[in-house]
Amino acid sequence: MKNLWKTISLISVLGALAVGLAACGKQSTSHQNSGYDSAISNGLNAVADNKFDKALTYFDNALTQKPKDTKAKAYRKQTQAYLDTQAQLKAGEVEKAVTTVAAGTKITGGAKSLKTKLSDLKQTAKTDLAEYRQLKQDVSDQLKVTDGSYDTGIIKQCQHINWQKKPYLKKLKPDVDKLLKQAGQQSNSSSSSSSSSSSSSATSSSSDSTATKTVSSADHKKAEQMRHNIFEADQGTYVWSELEKVPDTVVLQAENQSEAAGGDVGTTGSIIAKQYPNIKSYTGASSDDPNSPGAKDYLNADEAKQELSALDFYNKNQSHIEITGQKELDDAWEFTWSFKGGSMGGTFTVENKGIVSAESSNGNQIEMKTWR
Repeated sequence: MKNLWKTISLISVLGALAVGLAACGKQSTSHQNSGYDSAISNGLNAVADNKFDKALTYFDNALTQKPKDTKAKAYRKQTQAYLDTQAQLKAGEVEKAVTTVAAGTKITGGAKSLKTKLSDLKQTAKTDLAEYRQLKQDVSDQLKVTDGSYDTGIIKQCQHINWQKKPYLKKLKPDVDKLLKQAGQQSNSSSSSSSSSSSSSATSSSSDSTATKTVSSADHKKAEQMRHNIFEADQGTYVWSELEKVPDTVVLQAENQSEAAGGDVGTTGSIIAKQYPNIKSYTGASSDDPNSPGAKDYLNADEAKQELSALDFYNKNQSHIEITGQKELDDAWEFTWSFKGGSMGGTFTVENKGIVSAESSNGNQIEMKTWR
């Protein structure tokens, strides 16, 4: 009888232990899911803030919670591709950067926001590659000049390269420096020979420069068609009256650079905008009216909302952003916003003097542009 009671007691203890362990297991799983969800959410918020290093850390954290999770793996791969592309552009590895970002855009099962970021970076990388290849060819051709007849446009371009803002060109710096030194030496030699010779050379150079701007009727039509293609491809982004002012030679050269880099009409427009920034419009004005002021002195709320399109952040995330409130300030409109179904939010400020900005709820500035 005693043995029977001992057996029953042992079974009861084991049963209680089993129930306790099961409860602990459920609690552990619940805690794990909570940590995973938080890491994914924080990672996506970091992406929205363009803080990709932080995003990578969050996605790594999600993978420690669920090591085999396909979503976290895809998000991490996308983020790593973005960071690698940025690093390669800074290192002057332009072609490698284009390959990396192109592969990043093809990652399946990833986040839409990351795919959008990668697509935008791909466009930038292609434009940078086109600029790199064209400059490389131009410098190579100019280094072969032995009679001093340098292309003044290319020399001036080389003189004004901002290497800090264009690190993707850094591998060309030795050749650019060599060209500038070579052109400078020949120029000094020529000017010391005689002032009249120098004057004649300058006149000749000016004449040559003017001649290079003259194109055939067929090329003019081709350039004009490209202007229309650029304007119509993304209406509201470009000002037609300013596009018309861009020389045919510049338009055709930009098209060639774009094709060489595997780009499209958007790439061509971006290349031209680097030399002629006025072709870009953020005003909301009638883009075919050069005399339009673009906006009233004092905007009402609806007009101010339209000027949010000047922000890349707003354009990329417009379908996910909800305006939750508005307030008129002394000389501006302030709109509160949040991501639909998300925790991130902040404010947009549209100032009558022509500045529009986006700020996150924690006070970090996301972007600032001019809309006039």
